[in-house]
Amino acid sequence: GANSSKAPTFNGETSELLEFFELFEDLASACGLSDTKKCKTIIHYVDIQTKHFWVTLTGYESKDFTVFKASILLQYSGAAKGLRYSIHDLERIMINNVDNDISTETELLQYYRQFRPVAHWLVTNNKISAQER
Repeated sequence: GANSSKAPTFNGETSELLEFFELFEDLASACGLSDTKKCKTIIHYVDIQTKHFWVTLTGYESKDFTVFKASILLQYSGAAKGLRYSIHDLERIMINNVDNDISTETELLQYYRQFRPVAHWLVTNNKISAQER
């Protein structure tokens, strides 16, 4: 259900919308949900303000999930591109950690878990070279 710890949730962050849809659609397929049921169900995984907004969009009333999803994505600038990072994001991670004396393996791994996804995305999307990373 919508309150399960494994349930997909959308927190309003545009960069996380595609991942939310991917998780929801995987679950909906596993449960064999029809388009009608997908439209009715997805709004239970967002906050009340988002729900009130989404139900006004094209595709909800007609219960056409493909149209509804496209309508939602159009409302969030850049959402169709998914998660995006900039060199500035990588610099911010480094600057935020410059004063931290990384002295334990745990601290190093924590830094690495912040740094790697950003660096990997930047290299994969040709924003920086592998050498710059």
